[in-house]
Amino acid sequence: EVVVIDAGHGGKFPGAHYGGVYEKDLTLKVALKLGKMIEEGMPGVKVVYTRKTDKALGPDKAKDLQARADIANKAGGDLFISIHVNAAPVAAARGVETLIMGESPKEQLYNENALYESNREDLIDMSDERTAAIVRAYIQNLQFTYGEYSMAFARCIQNSYLKAGRHSRGIKPQLLRVLYATDMPGVLTEIGFMSNQQELAYMKSDKGQNEIARSLYQAIRNYSAYVLGTRMAEEEQAAAAKPAAEQA
Repeated sequence: EVVVIDAGHGGKFPGAHYGGVYEKDLTLKVALKLGKMIEEGMPGVKVVYTRKTDKALGPDKAKDLQARADIANKAGGDLFISIHVNAAPVAAARGVETLIMGESPKEQLYNENALYESNREDLIDMSDERTAAIVRAYIQNLQFTYGEYSMAFARCIQNSYLKAGRHSRGIKPQLLRVLYATDMPGVLTEIGFMSNQQELAYMKSDKGQNEIARSLYQAIRNYSAYVLGTRMAEEEQAAAAKPAAEQA
């Protein structure tokens, strides 16, 4: 099993920034802590990082996101998790949410639940009709490939956050370039709001980062158990369905 951990942003693409803190630094700290937990607690799993230092992976945002997907695809990832930090125009916004590949309702696109202005480039531009048609066909096809696995992983993450006492904003579909380009089950998780002072203090603290990483680690463990259970059930069904002639 290969788990790819993507620390959002980096280098000249710092992401959101509040009170002298950059999103790119928080995502990296949590990513490294999560990777260490997987390496120690799940020895059979190989961890691949899209970045382990503060660097951009491409000259512009589109190439940077594509480079992250390329790393994941080349590594033959079984699971992809991109770690980001939220921001909103209102200081009261709080909580954690996990995004999966999909199209959100039109009215939701431009409200504060969509990725904040600084992250607008993370979304696929659907103004070109040809692009939009291809992307929509891809989304419809997800139900036959790994869409349900991404959803199951997102559920594991949100449940894990809830157990840790976080405020859950749920699972949301979003037209994310990095998920579109990765050929495996994957999610983008928003670990809290930088624009909320309490959450920023929590995410800056070692304790907060450890708790967030621990929640994500538990989610990966739970997801692994789910996949194993699903595969075993499918194999049993297949074995039971074999015609008698083959068994004779």
